[in-house]
Amino acid sequence: MTNFYEVLFIVPSTLSDKSYKELSSKIESTIQSKHSSAIIKFEKWADRKLAYTINHHKDGRYYLLETNCSPECIKEVESILSFEKTSILRFMIDKIRPEKERK
Repeated sequence: MTNFYEVLFIVPSTLSDKSYKELSSKIESTIQSKHSSAIIKFEKWADRKLAYTINHHKDGRYYLLETNCSPECIKEVESILSFEKTSILRFMIDKIRPEKERK
């Protein structure tokens, strides 16, 4: 059974393009190749000044990922984001319920 998830993560604004591409390809391959799930949206959301310093960083780059995948897949994505301590400042994963279940 698949669910709809939104994943928001913040990387340091100083992170190189090469490092970001490695991270994003690791996430994409986990979702698409390993678990045969769909990525609906994967985009840069914003460059923002952080409300407080995180690991000596004052600015961050926010990315938004929307995917339709299994709970096992999202646990693996969570472990990737947790493991990448130097590349990921913070992340948040939300399971989005369909409209008919919200009422």
